Amino acid sequence: MRLPVLDIPVPSLPVSPALDTGPRSIGAVRMLRISLTDRCNFRCLYCMPPGGVEWLPAADLLSDDEVLEVARAAASVHNIRRFKLTGGEPTLRPGLAGLVRSFRHEIDGLEDLSMTTNGFLLEKLAVPLRDAGLDRVTVSIDSLKPDRFRRITRTGDLIAVLRGLDRAVAAGFESVKINCVVMRGVNDDEVADFARLTLDRRVTVRFIEYMPLGDAAVAPAAATTSATPDSSETGPAGGCGAQDRGDVFVSEPIVRRSIEDALGPLAPVERSQESGVGPAVVYHLSRDNPRGRVGFISAMSAPFCSTCNRLRLTATGVLRSCLFEGGEVDLKPILREPAHPASRQQRLGRAMEDCVRLKPDVHSARGHEQMSRIGG
Repeated sequence: MRLPVLDIPVPSLPVSPALDTGPRSIGAVRMLRISLTDRCNFRCLYCMPPGGVEWLPAADLLSDDEVLEVARAAASVHNIRRFKLTGGEPTLRPGLAGLVRSFRHEIDGLEDLSMTTNGFLLEKLAVPLRDAGLDRVTVSIDSLKPDRFRRITRTGDLIAVLRGLDRAVAAGFESVKINCVVMRGVNDDEVADFARLTLDRRVTVRFIEYMPLGDAAVAPAAATTSATPDSSETGPAGGCGAQDRGDVFVSEPIVRRSIEDALGPLAPVERSQESGVGPAVVYHLSRDNPRGRVGFISAMSAPFCSTCNRLRLTATGVLRSCLFEGGEVDLKPILREPAHPASRQQRLGRAMEDCVRLKPDVHSARGHEQMSRIGG
């Protein structure tokens, strides 16, 4: 089901005690994810269709000043002081270090500024971004085998990405994380190898369940791999239609079991000890005194919609209530209509309240928009 898109200006939605609680309350929002561009230098299987997507005209994208105005409104009106820069691939945004510096100087009380990247350009950008004030960085890596990495990303270079990862660690970021989307018959045989990275690297490796979004699709696994879902593919909310996702889906319990069979038990880590305010459940290997941690983000088998604490801003200025659903509010008319800055800030704040009330009880089995245009 696709939820409505609200074109601003609109009257504020009525506040209902039944709705203005939990994740539908603006007070629950602790992070705004900001997509800086729809462009990417990779073409990952689960993110884009084989032919890629048509890039949006530059005029359709928010300017630096508009991005900062939304962030200022989030901080000033709703005390949202954590921001994640995403894409597409955010390192393709011209003047990225300057934008990071502006966040640091212009957002009062900024608590955390992080970025998710494919890491391809991180080797040369890690130090400038750290110097500009970026706190944390997450690098998406879905295989540790160069040929396989190339097949998954269609254009990527694993060696360059790993150099960027090591440069980020050396640059002194407060936290460096790796995101790995686990796919049956594609890279699920590597989960223990990914977990081993935490033995000698000060990183958190997070395993993410495959999420079907837009027109992207992962080719079926080898015929020798069983496609029959088991009971571990349903969670507290009953799962999200595991049987309808094809045979690439691998649930978190299966990933965890593979790691523990190879490397021994995982010990839980108190979530407050891990940086960020995301939904990952964090552990560490019990043996060999690991430097890093292992995390799981189980959006499909165990949806965490009831504790969702974020909103998403697309590169075109659309505020999204959910990664999967279409509950949206278009901020561009507010940003590009002449008005006193104080008035515009209050209207942006009301738009955020309207958007958060569009959050679903539980997200659907499939998202309608390309991951590359949402920012994850």
